[in-house]
Amino acid sequence: MSEPTPYVRKIDRRTALAWIGVVGAATAVGAGVVVYGPRVGGEAEAKGYGTDPKLVAPEKAPWPRLLSDDELQAAAVLADFILPASGAAPAASALGVPDFIDEWISAPYPDQLKDRPVIRDGLKALARKSPAERPKAMAALQAGGDAFFKRFRALTIGAYYTTEEGFKDIGYIGNIAREADEGPSAEVKAALDVRLAKLGLKGVSA
Repeated sequence: MSEPTPYVRKIDRRTALAWIGVVGAATAVGAGVVVYGPRVGGEAEAKGYGTDPKLVAPEKAPWPRLLSDDELQAAAVLADFILPASGAAPAASALGVPDFIDEWISAPYPDQLKDRPVIRDGLKALARKSPAERPKAMAALQAGGDAFFKRFRALTIGAYYTTEEGFKDIGYIGNIAREADEGPSAEVKAALDVRLAKLGLKGVSA
């Protein structure tokens, strides 16, 4: 099997940091608290954004991105294993999900600090696999309910389906005034069931 095309970063830090807030770290980033990350594995302490996040200057984010290039490439491979391109829906890496993963595990907030060793150790192990070995290794992680895979999958899905492309993939049309709410159509449910089945998750129609 040939080497996959190397992943190239898709989104800037401002976008990635905002993405963290959407996916689940809003209480840390924007709820008026200052969080200081402890020293982890010899890494320097990092300070959170505090009460007034200055996202207009993302290059001055108070923490560095931590994923090595090998880890970032492994994140791209795994993200696309979880959400590959399908029909008009792009693969997860095409939307910059690996950049989000990097920003997520680099942030010095409690949830992110908890995820950091799990995600990084898993990506390092995957990075050590050859391209030919990775599909089997990822399938084994998925089938075995590995904690790293489950958390990475949750973050990948959470990030993907907050994008416009993700909304389109499941037929989400946003907040539109309606006289009655009849719920999602059978077509939308069927499409979502297909995507969830590929991820080994229970469908919405079950």
